[in-house]
Amino acid sequence: MKRIFTILLAAVLSGLPAAAQSLCFWTDDPSIVPVRIYIDRVYLGEVTEAFSDEPVIDTPGCLSVDTTPERHELTAVDKYGRVYNGWPKWFRPREGEVNYLQMRARHFRVVKQADYGYVFDEWYPIYFLTDFHPGAHVHLEDLDPLTDNDLLVGMGIAAVGATAAMTVAAARNWHLPDGRFPYVAVGLGSELMSVTKQWRNVAQFRARFGNLGGVSLLADAGIAAAMRGRPDRVGSFRLPGSYFTWSVGAGLDYGGFGFAIRYKPAIGQSVDTFLTARLAYDFWIDRNFAIELQGGFGVGGYGRNGLFDYYEFPFGVGFLFSL
Repeated sequence: MKRIFTILLAAVLSGLPAAAQSLCFWTDDPSIVPVRIYIDRVYLGEVTEAFSDEPVIDTPGCLSVDTTPERHELTAVDKYGRVYNGWPKWFRPREGEVNYLQMRARHFRVVKQADYGYVFDEWYPIYFLTDFHPGAHVHLEDLDPLTDNDLLVGMGIAAVGATAAMTVAAARNWHLPDGRFPYVAVGLGSELMSVTKQWRNVAQFRARFGNLGGVSLLADAGIAAAMRGRPDRVGSFRLPGSYFTWSVGAGLDYGGFGFAIRYKPAIGQSVDTFLTARLAYDFWIDRNFAIELQGGFGVGGYGRNGLFDYYEFPFGVGFLFSL
């Protein structure tokens, strides 16, 4: 009897790690089912029914699987051959609870099938085959910077070139007098992250050193609000409607023109992350007040592993008050 009890206890304990990383895939839209699910490019099964509310794990019609608490590549393909982009391509399940992953019809996108050979080499959509062609259903949010990296290389070259040019301009004009500089300033800014669909409203700080040519240190902090079209989840957790955001950066300046690099990691409840080049011009109304216009390019996403989930093109306006 003791031996039987020991065997049963060992079996229960050995099953805990798998159960702790249980995944349940489901949808509330019957127009997209069946949806095929792949983890690490391995086909696991299909979501075959739609539910009005989140189902209990192992309910017939949803897909319930177990996996490890490591980083995994996740792919979902609907009956039309469209690939889901409502979550980052890479995800890490939460331990100790069931991870529910809801798929919404609006996040399925037409893709280039050659990039998904592990899907389309063995299977054809059961209704009709929708293939990629330039100019049709192409969205920046469909591109993965780690896979579709031509644009990422171009961004890197542009950033290096702009840094070199601004370094020369700042160095040559460092001691050329200009009544606007140097300064320490505070202000307000409003910025749209056009791909990750967040609207950042922040208080900002800037310290500008030098004269006509100079360098700047930047920081901001405030609230980011979710916009329509943003992913609902990151990996296995739902994104909040608004959250604390901040960033730090440094740049080079020539007159009112500035080029800077900004970085924001995802820490705690501050779930957004980005690394962007910032192009800006400051219109100084007088010695103490400026209107700021800014744009930029880079990468970003949500969650600690989300920095390279999306390309990003922020733009915004702001006000600066020189102290």
